[in-house]
Amino acid sequence: MLAGCEEVFTPDMPHTPVLCVNSLVSAGKPVEVSVSKSRLYTDPADKSEVKDAVVNIYANGQLQLDSYTPKEGDEIRIVAQSSTLGMANAEVNVPKAVPIHKVNWETHDVNCWQNDYGYTVQFKLKVQITISDPTEENYYKFSSKVDEADIDDETLYSPHPPYQLIISELQYDLEPIFSEHIGVFESIMGGDAYGFTFFSDRQFAGRAYTLNLQYNNCWFQGTLDEMPDCKFTLTLNSISPSYYNWANYVWQRDNGTLTELSDYGFGDPIWGYSNCTSGAGVVAAQSSAEYAINFTDFIEETITNYKNNNQ
Repeated sequence: MLAGCEEVFTPDMPHTPVLCVNSLVSAGKPVEVSVSKSRLYTDPADKSEVKDAVVNIYANGQLQLDSYTPKEGDEIRIVAQSSTLGMANAEVNVPKAVPIHKVNWETHDVNCWQNDYGYTVQFKLKVQITISDPTEENYYKFSSKVDEADIDDETLYSPHPPYQLIISELQYDLEPIFSEHIGVFESIMGGDAYGFTFFSDRQFAGRAYTLNLQYNNCWFQGTLDEMPDCKFTLTLNSISPSYYNWANYVWQRDNGTLTELSDYGFGDPIWGYSNCTSGAGVVAAQSSAEYAINFTDFIEETITNYKNNNQ
């Protein structure tokens, strides 16, 4: 029943280019705006540049200079105009950051050994992050990173740097809130939340919620001589609905079952998400709250115990 044939052809599709405006507005940072033009999927990307575009940024109804830095609660409107492609604009509110209320962490499966470059400490990490959600509707994105050591880049990125800390392999499936956008059908068909750390507060609106995170590939390599602070920063981004909607669309496009059905002709295509008046581009906003975990004492104690037990 599914037998058929195929041929290569160039679709004759009418298309009038429009302005495409993209920007992620971050509280406390200058606003960067990318302006291009829409194009057919079959057209090369290098034809999307717009050389005559003029961009204006308004905050709370007032036109801003290039030096403007957005604040939490600001109402931002970005207006782009081109003599050849017309105008496009989008509005977004910069959300207020929701602080991280409490963090608990513990290590397990800890191993330590000595090598030619010092000591290696390997472990798994469990982290619990408690959020006190405000009463209004909120959307979030979680991220994390290891703070780089305060040494010059040539030494830091050499084949065998004197200090290296890796925290990776977050187990996305152990925190159910990351999968709240996945329906029963998508789950049965194998959809998962790998790489997806966006979530809403619709399951805990106005209450506290604790994220349960586990990193399975954590290790330190270095020596105890002048060891810098080993910090791991957790970031809770409060994001605009447009940012959440765009991330949800990208997941559906790349991982959703509906996209696969439409690719095979068994369903309607999934339209791209945009909050711009032209229908192309996304203007989003975020504010951040951070918490740093310092592993220095844990690493020093682990290496010291290893040395004492192997003298």
